[in-house]
Amino acid sequence: MAEPHANDGNDLGRTRKVARGTGRGIGFLFRLFSRLFLVLLFIGVGLLVGGFLKFSDGVTSTEQLEAARVPAADAVVVLTGGSARIAEGLDLIAAGKGKRLLISGVNEDTSVAALKAINTNHAPLFDCCVDVERAALDTIGNARETAKWVADKGYSSLIVVTSSYHMPRSLLEFRRTMPKLNIKPHAVILEPLAREGWWKNPETLRFLVVEYVKYVGAAMREYLKPQTISALRGSMLGG
Repeated sequence: MAEPHANDGNDLGRTRKVARGTGRGIGFLFRLFSRLFLVLLFIGVGLLVGGFLKFSDGVTSTEQLEAARVPAADAVVVLTGGSARIAEGLDLIAAGKGKRLLISGVNEDTSVAALKAINTNHAPLFDCCVDVERAALDTIGNARETAKWVADKGYSSLIVVTSSYHMPRSLLEFRRTMPKLNIKPHAVILEPLAREGWWKNPETLRFLVVEYVKYVGAAMREYLKPQTISALRGSMLGG
C-alpha cells in the first residue's frame, strides 16, 4: 500500500480554506443583495405611498368650475360612468364651450330617448349637437374612439369630462392616443370624495386605492412597449 504523501495534507488544508473562503463569499453576496433588495423595496413602497397621497389630494379637491367659467374648445367629450358627467357635458355645450358633444362608451341598452328623458332641460341638444358612441368598453377604448371622432370632425382642442378620480388615467390615455390635441380636463367631483375625512371611510379609501393602482398600471404600460425596452437596452449598451 502506498504511503500518504506529505503534500496530501497540505492540499487538503488548502481545499478546506478555499471552500471556507467560497462559502464566506457567497454569504457576503447574499447579505449584500438582501440589503439592496430591502433598500429598493423601501424606496418603492415610499414612492407608491407618496404617489398615492399626491394622487388622492388631486382627485378629492372640492373645486369645480361652473360651465360658464370653463375655457372653450372645439368640442366636448364625456366618458360615461354617471349621469352627472353627461349633465355636465350638456351644460358645457349649452354654454357655448364646444361645437359638439361626444358621449363615449354608452351602453348598448341605453337609447338616446332614455338619455333625453334623464336630461330633459337639454333634450333639444341631442337633435343638433350630440353624438353617441357605443364601441368603447374602457378608458383605452374611450381614447381610441374619441380620436376617430376628433379626426373625422377636424377638431384641434377638446374638453374631457369625467369624474375627478378617473381624470388622471383618462388624461394619460387621451394624451397618449392624441399627443397633438389640445386637451382640457373638466372634472366632475364625486360627492363621497369631497367629504371631510373621506379616508376614514373604508369603502371610499379602497375605491381610491383601486383607481390609483389602475393609474399606475396605465402609466407603466408606456415602459413595457417593445420600442421603449429596445431604446433602454440600446442606451445601456451604448448603441
